[in-house]
Amino acid sequence: MNEAKRQAYLRVMDIQPYFPRQVLTGAKPSPHYELPEPSAVRADSLPGSDAVPEAARSQAKVETLAAVEALRADSKPTRKASVTPINKASEVGSEPQGEAEQEQSSLSFTLRYYRINENLAVLDEIPPQGGEAREKESLLLMQAILRALGQEFGAARAEEFSWPIQAGYSAKGSPQVEAAKAVAGFLQMRQETDGFTNLLVFAGQLEDVLLPEKNEPGARDFDSGRGYRSTITHSLASMLAVSTLKRDVWQHLQPLRERLASAS
Repeated sequence: MNEAKRQAYLRVMDIQPYFPRQVLTGAKPSPHYELPEPSAVRADSLPGSDAVPEAARSQAKVETLAAVEALRADSKPTRKASVTPINKASEVGSEPQGEAEQEQSSLSFTLRYYRINENLAVLDEIPPQGGEAREKESLLLMQAILRALGQEFGAARAEEFSWPIQAGYSAKGSPQVEAAKAVAGFLQMRQETDGFTNLLVFAGQLEDVLLPEKNEPGARDFDSGRGYRSTITHSLASMLAVSTLKRDVWQHLQPLRERLASAS
């Protein structure tokens, strides 16, 4: 390769060449480079030359870019390359993320668990951007729904669960499957401790985790197979944003309402 063109490439990429001054033990012989005459090396083309006028540096940059374009024109590909879409991270030297990693990074939620009584527990998905005022509105709405079901919120204490469990978590399976396993394990521990027989879930992203077939009839109220029945409905935040969703939520809660009424 022409050494002048190679260095032109390096200058455009802001890479400082390194030339060892001593022979390195065990190093391979250096390749043969076509070097320009010493007089052809311009001081204004060297990186870090602040004493050179701005006009001269600009001219050197133009000459560098011209050398790079000439090198590109001279190079001929030996085989057809496959074109793969890349993201911003890969444009600056990072490897592009796989689809599973991108999907994993997009699946993130925080849940708040409440034990209401021996018959009922509540799982509330907290929106990523809320605030203290919105949290109070959500809590008041949940209390109103519980009263409509004949249940009292009382002094229920919240316990939080977040997904992913830790930063940089890498799942072997699909993000939905791994998240579903983690949530199921958390709920199983709570059920063994609290002994609830019904679970009411106010879900946002959690719908895609717990309801893979939510379009089927009765899919929102089902036996979990772990000693309790689950009822999945819209999140409290979505009901506060779109009040007409409350009508759908009330329909979703009818099987749960009947079970709670018969249990009391």
